[in-house]
Amino acid sequence: MKTIITLLTILISVSSYSQTNNFKKVTDTKVIVAKLNEASKSTKTIDSNFKQYKHLDILKDDILSTGHFSFQANDKVRWEYTLPYKYIIIMNGSSMWINDGNKTKKYDTNSNKIFKEINDLMIGMLQGKILESDKFELEFYQNKNEVLAKLTPKSGNMKEFLSTMNLYFDKKDYNISKIIMDETSGDYTKIVFTDRKINKELPNSIFLVQ
Repeated sequence: MKTIITLLTILISVSSYSQTNNFKKVTDTKVIVAKLNEASKSTKTIDSNFKQYKHLDILKDDILSTGHFSFQANDKVRWEYTLPYKYIIIMNGSSMWINDGNKTKKYDTNSNKIFKEINDLMIGMLQGKILESDKFELEFYQNKNEVLAKLTPKSGNMKEFLSTMNLYFDKKDYNISKIIMDETSGDYTKIVFTDRKINKELPNSIFLVQ
């Protein structure tokens, strides 16, 4: 149970403030959807640093974590937390490895419904497939620099802990730059990707447990 809570914490992002400030709702979404699909198809890898801000109402200050993120199409993801603690999550096909700095555990996502949903959620966000999911109500907003895809879960396990999920795409390349989600509890986390490199060659070894 601790592992599942940790994973949900990692994947859930901000925020209780209005995410649509300075954004205007898009009524004709065809152009935006086409650009997002084009970017998704042409993106083979993503290599990026990230900062994660975890907000808990019981704490005065947000908890800041930093690390490195790597993605390789179609189903390889690596989250490596470096500060304030070392923690690695690797998703490769139906396999998931979690290293907490002391030991490594392997999971088969196909045999665990929650892990499968987490894996599908993450891959879906990175490949844009989640925008086609029938599990969410979808609205688009935009400003000069970004496109915001606001997803609201319709039902199921996701709705129990997630009220909205917000994906921000940079208009320079229409790749994801920030993930923002509201938890039903009112707490939130924010993950911001920085120094993103698209289609950089990545060694397969980083998606395997050494």
